[in-house]
Amino acid sequence: MEIKYFDHSATTPVDKKVLEAMMPYFSEEYGNPSSVYNIGKSNKEVINICRMKIANLLGAKVNEIYFTSRW
Repeated sequence: MEIKYFDHSATTPVDKKVLEAMMPYFSEEYGNPSSVYNIGKSNKEVINICRMKIANLLGAKVNEIYFTSRW
């Protein structure tokens, strides 16, 4: 018997497409984007590309998009 979790106010499952796209950053490309090392610089570039895509999608300015952590 499969039990479904219907209350997503505390947590939400990650869409499989999102997980697939993020997997390299969880396992291989996990450098700090604020660092001066190549892996960090590369990640900063990826974040900036994502920021531009989200801004375009929302009709916002790039400098209006912020990524924050829950903690």
